[in-house]
Amino acid sequence: MKKFLSIFILLFIVGWAQAQQRVVYTINDGWKFKKGSLFEAQLTSCDDSSWEVINIPHTWNDKDGDDETPGLYRGPAWYRKSLLLDKSQEGRQAVIYFEGANQEVQVYLNGAFVGEHKGGYTRFCFDITPHLRYGQENLFAICVNNVHNPNIPPLSADFTFYGGIYRDVYLQFMNPVHVATHDYASCGVYIRTPQVDKSEATVEVTTLLTNQTDRAVDVLVENVICDATGKEVRKTDASVRLAAGETKTDVSKKIKITSPRLWDIDDPYRYRVYTRILDKKRGALLDEVVNPLGLRWFEFDSERGFSLNGKARKLIGTARHQDYFEKGNALRDEMHVRDVLLLKEMGGNFLRVSHYPQDPVIMEMCDKLGIVTSVEIPVVNAVTETEEFLNNSVEMAKEMIRQDFNRPSVMIWGYMNEILLRRPYTEGKQLEDYYRYTEKVARALEATVRQEDPSRYTMMAYHNAPQYYEDARLTDIPMIQGWNLYQGWYEPDINEFQRLLDRAHHTYKGKVLMVTEYGPGVDERLHSYQPELFDFSQEYGLVYHRHYMKEMMKRPFIAGASLWNLNDFYSESRIDVVPHVNNKGIVGLDREHKDSYWFYKALLTQKPMVVIGNREWKARGGVVNTDNRACLQSIPVFSNAEEVELFTNGQSLGNKRLEAGCAFFDVPFVDGDNQLEAVALVDGCRVHDLLTVRFELIESFLKDSQKPFTELNVMLGSPRYFEDREANMLWIPEQEYKPGSWGFVGGTPYRRKTGFGTMLGSDIDIYGTNQNPIFQTQRMGIKSFKADLPDGEYSVYLYWAELDSDKKKEALVYNLGADSEQVLAGNRSFGLSMNGVTVLDDLNIARDYGYARAVIKKFMVTIKNGEGLRVDFHPKEGETLLNAIRIYRNY
Repeated sequence: MKKFLSIFILLFIVGWAQAQQRVVYTINDGWKFKKGSLFEAQLTSCDDSSWEVINIPHTWNDKDGDDETPGLYRGPAWYRKSLLLDKSQEGRQAVIYFEGANQEVQVYLNGAFVGEHKGGYTRFCFDITPHLRYGQENLFAICVNNVHNPNIPPLSADFTFYGGIYRDVYLQFMNPVHVATHDYASCGVYIRTPQVDKSEATVEVTTLLTNQTDRAVDVLVENVICDATGKEVRKTDASVRLAAGETKTDVSKKIKITSPRLWDIDDPYRYRVYTRILDKKRGALLDEVVNPLGLRWFEFDSERGFSLNGKARKLIGTARHQDYFEKGNALRDEMHVRDVLLLKEMGGNFLRVSHYPQDPVIMEMCDKLGIVTSVEIPVVNAVTETEEFLNNSVEMAKEMIRQDFNRPSVMIWGYMNEILLRRPYTEGKQLEDYYRYTEKVARALEATVRQEDPSRYTMMAYHNAPQYYEDARLTDIPMIQGWNLYQGWYEPDINEFQRLLDRAHHTYKGKVLMVTEYGPGVDERLHSYQPELFDFSQEYGLVYHRHYMKEMMKRPFIAGASLWNLNDFYSESRIDVVPHVNNKGIVGLDREHKDSYWFYKALLTQKPMVVIGNREWKARGGVVNTDNRACLQSIPVFSNAEEVELFTNGQSLGNKRLEAGCAFFDVPFVDGDNQLEAVALVDGCRVHDLLTVRFELIESFLKDSQKPFTELNVMLGSPRYFEDREANMLWIPEQEYKPGSWGFVGGTPYRRKTGFGTMLGSDIDIYGTNQNPIFQTQRMGIKSFKADLPDGEYSVYLYWAELDSDKKKEALVYNLGADSEQVLAGNRSFGLSMNGVTVLDDLNIARDYGYARAVIKKFMVTIKNGEGLRVDFHPKEGETLLNAIRIYRNY
């Protein structure tokens, strides 16, 4: 009997102690959702039976942010959930914790107002202890509003401001005596490393304690540092007396660690710090918090760049936005993890977490993988000249710093990006006053960051308008100047890039310099062997990135660079070749690897690698252009070897030296499957890559072809290849007609006029299609399209879109002057005949279908007596035009 009583007492004590530890779990599933605010959804009387049932993470803009209607819903919406809480946690402190909701939030529980938060990208929590009903249903009602608020940054930006609770929501239960949770939703423990070298490290742990009981308590605060295996390394404790309702913020202890293992890019070693609160009399565990500890020291120098643990390192990586194909920004943890793994696999050692703090798992992965990070608040494009805007910005900076204070990967705090891109005034006293207020905001943020965390560096990112920032006295404020540079994209001369780097180094003596953005738009479906800026081809993307990397690597004063961007991301106001998407990612919205990704991997990774480029180009083809009936096309091969050999269908194309990770081979593709193999030797290790390319050979001469004609798809006014992935078909560049072959007769390619000269095609959204590139180029003034086809029955599809408008369009500020100059369409009408038979007498695209609307007309044509196909255009008023033609043989 005595034995059983002892066991019972032991189990009771163990169970009681365990019950005092934190319990944390998500409540993401099964919420009711409805847009609008014309109902009192915080009340139990609100009928939500017809509301949509959703799971968190959730955004209400995943559809309307990517449709053909300009704009998206920005306003209030409600989330409701009834949750039965059992009595196991009764008597404990309860907190509801949000990882992110955009952008103004009011929380109600059982009809009572709990709290509100402003800002869409930082974490926040509320104490809900007084409002919970244990053993009963509890009604959570949350109003979220993403309407434009001039006092909450960001005011505008080149990304979509999705509304919703788009990150996890937790409930957290704790002993009434616990590590505080109310300090800007931080963990309540702050770890500093004031001195670190190879022989010894000093660790200072500060704990925020709170006693929410109605009596004084005596506790023991214990800090235990363990190595990565869990073995205890050092331990310290302190006795603390907490008055009833008191919170202490100054409970600090210093700990020495001899011969520390350092956190580094190549060896991101992390200790763990366990902070435990113990009842001093009974020794019972009241609360426990664990944090990562990375021991490292680092420095940024205006001449030598960046060094970590005394070793010079060039920081090369990417920026990152938090969205994904058809999901907006409502992503599962696993998808965030995948992105950081992509960066590490590429060999990147730097992540600019832009333009806002992101999901906590992002920072966790950077700690784990050895990726140096900068994190910033979303003060983008402009400021509002009010104290409320300033105060909200300062509060965001405090939230950001305190929430990620213990991350060893974080070495830079940022607080402004291209803040003078959208100046509300252009001259005079109003502009001067605006500059002074912008400076006031910048200095307040700089002071806040340095006070909160003097151990890290501060950074501001500027666009290429240095005079603006000098006039506003912003260039001398941060410790690091970040420059967003797009020469060769938004500006025509790519060589201006290196001149700007040298100018900044000369002008801003003593300032650390980083290239915080650079990159061209690349649509993975587009290819060109005549690449040019703003053609969105994979090939121009390589030209651009190779140039920028070459120039940055030769300049040690450039501490690092974050290319723009890791992934394509949604930007509702953009159009380009993919509407509502910024295509500057080196991987796509769905994380398809573009050739530029493989280029960076070849430059940066330490692992032996070789990859054949163009590997996602599935519907591939081209016109016969060799004597042995093949099509010669260039293929890039990426490797960190010195040279690489490429084989096609078992035949060697020879060895080529790699320049900056790339070699280009002219491959003679034949009709059908082509087997490619690249072989290289890296540090004595043989690596190879295999790729099968299905190639559609297009005959140059059609009648006497050895291959029966099936189809021909040609984009007019364009030198590009376009892969229609929905239909698994290829569109090829135009060519001029030659007897026996096919092509256009007469006319000129449509080239839009910009502030930097003319550019290929149009930059407008084409309605009624998701194949914009087919309709964004055209041949103006075309006389005929001829194809010397064999006799038979054909379907001839003609594609049109009116690219000139009768309405003035607004320039997109992010294109920095590369927008089209407005060309107003006149009254353009023409007739159309096929093989001498009039099929249309008065075709007026603008009149009949409107501006920027995809139009496809399919004609059935019988070709006989060896006449081939001749499509003639007969002008009546204005110029004729044709965007594309598809010829398909029925029989």
